[in-house]
Parts: sequence; structure tokens; C-alpha cells
Amino acid sequence: MSTIDVFHGNVDHSKVTSNKSVHNKKNIFAILGTKKLILGYVAAIASAILASLTHSISKPLLIDGTTGADIISPIVLAGIVYIVAGLFFTPLKKNDTIQSIGKKNIFLMVLIGVAEISAMIVSFSGIKETTAVNASIFINSEIVFSMMIAIIIFRERLQTKEVPPFLLIVLGAAIIPLVYDLYSHNMVFSSLVLGDMLIILGGFFFAAGNMIAKHVSDNVDVKRITQISSLSAGIFGIALSMGLQAPFDITLDQIPAILLIGVLDVGFAAMFFVIALKLIGSIKTILLFSTASVFGMIFAHLLLNEAITIFNVLSIGVVFLGLYWLRNKIAKSEETLTT
Repeated sequence: MSTIDVFHGNVDHSKVTSNKSVHNKKNIFAILGTKKLILGYVAAIASAILASLTHSISKPLLIDGTTGADIISPIVLAGIVYIVAGLFFTPLKKNDTIQSIGKKNIFLMVLIGVAEISAMIVSFSGIKETTAVNASIFINSEIVFSMMIAIIIFRERLQTKEVPPFLLIVLGAAIIPLVYDLYSHNMVFSSLVLGDMLIILGGFFFAAGNMIAKHVSDNVDVKRITQISSLSAGIFGIALSMGLQAPFDITLDQIPAILLIGVLDVGFAAMFFVIALKLIGSIKTILLFSTASVFGMIFAHLLLNEAITIFNVLSIGVVFLGLYWLRNKIAKSEETLTT
């Protein structure tokens, strides 16, 4: 419609209405898109904060800081924690039926549970030997394994220009802290280094569980995924502890901490992580979740009075640099594809 038509009153009102409708729809989608991004960012940060609490809360439950004596078996603690998470989310799930979910999705959710209980058991075993600060740094190994699984299993290709930032993440997430711990113990494979490696192994199992959860979340509600996978993990953990005859030495004063780990870390942290994956994608979620290392070190210092060294800060700084670099490389690749 020209300017002359407007001045002479020759206005096609149907076109004007149509243009306004299209404009309004664009505004609505823009607002929804912005809200979606904000909600995704909040979910990822919330997941990072809650996940970072785990090591600082669980360590006093597993080992006596003064005598070094074992308190609760890692297998028993992991099993109970997941049972708590599963029971907590049972009344919060949608009113769907097991039949409507499908056998394949149920199998995958049970598989998530097995991966998560494996991750929790080896992580709890590792935190007995290493520091909560170290464990916070090794959370980033989950990022490395997530990328490796995406490359190997889902055939997502890592471009040549993305290799250097990926290697930088590996350097900060594993190599620097491991080498520093070896150097601190005269290059001897100490129990501290063993604990570090167990935390890294836990990162692999967590990454595997998260990748499966992302796939299942396309078809199943996130709360239902958390419920079934947590109950599956808990049942598997309790059965394993009974088979190995691990002692169930739980006292009343330990229950609040166990509830905190089960509800906040295993429950809400996992749920928020999957929500963030759906809303803002893998790369942004991983970038924001990596802040769990910073929160974890702060909690370890405040709750357990553990020292934070310059090498701890260096490790996290290198990981952040690698993630930021990788994000920029991927963003440029996406811009090239869309132009």
C-alpha cells in the first residue's frame, strides 16, 4: 500500500488488519522466545548451584574428618538418596500411565537410573579420598564426556577449529588438577589421586545418563523421567548394597543431609538440567552448568573449611576459557550455515 493511497483514503483495510496480525504474532513469538531463554538460563544456573552442594554435604556423611573412619557406605548412601528423590517426585508427576509412556522409554529411564547410581557410587567413593574442592573441579569432566559421547555415539562431528578449545577444556577439567595432585605427592599414585580418578569416572556415568535423558525428554515429562530413573537407581543401589552386605548404619541426625542431597541435587538439579537442555540447548546449558565448579569450591570452603589453591582457580579458569572459545566457534559455524 503506497503513501498516496493513504492520503486519498484508498486504504485496503484487510491488508492493514493482516499486517497488524502478522506484526502482533511476531511480537508474541519474540516475547515467548525471550521468556524461554531466561527460564532456560535460570534452570541451568539453579542446576549448577544445587549440584555443587553434593560433595560438601555428602563428605561428612561418608568419612569422619578427624579420624578418617568410614561412616556410611557409598553404595547405601547413593541408594537411599535416589529412593528419596524418586518418592519426592512421585506426587509431582503428570497423571499419565506407565502404558502410555511405552516400553522403550521405560527401558531408557531405567538405563538412566543405572547410569546415575553408578555415577553416584563411584563419586561418593572418590569424595572419601579427595577434597570437595577437587571434586568440584572434576564436575567439568562431565562436560568432556558429554561431548565425546555426542561425537562417538551420535556422530556429531567436531570441526577442526573446535578441537583446540575442546582440548583446553580437557586440560582444565582433568589434566591440570591430576598433575598437580601427583606433583604434590611426589609423583606417587596416592589415595587422593585415586579419588580424583573416581570422580572423573563418575562424570562419565553422569554424562551418559544426561544424554539419554535429553533423548527421552522429547516424549516424556521431565518430572516423570526423574521419578522413574531415581526409583530405578535407588532400587538398584539398595539391591547391590544388600548383595554386598554393606551395613545400613544411618542415624537420625544424618537424615536431614540425606534428604537435602536426594531432593535438591538428585531431584531438582537433574530436573532443572533437563529443562535447560530443552529450552536453550546443550552448549548453553553446559556453559552455564560449568559454574557448578565455582559454587562447589565456595561451598567446600564455607562448609568444610577446605583451602582453595591457585591451581584450583587456574583449572577452572582454563575450562571457562575453553568453553567460551568453543561457544564462539560454534556460533560462527551456525552463522555461516544460515547465511
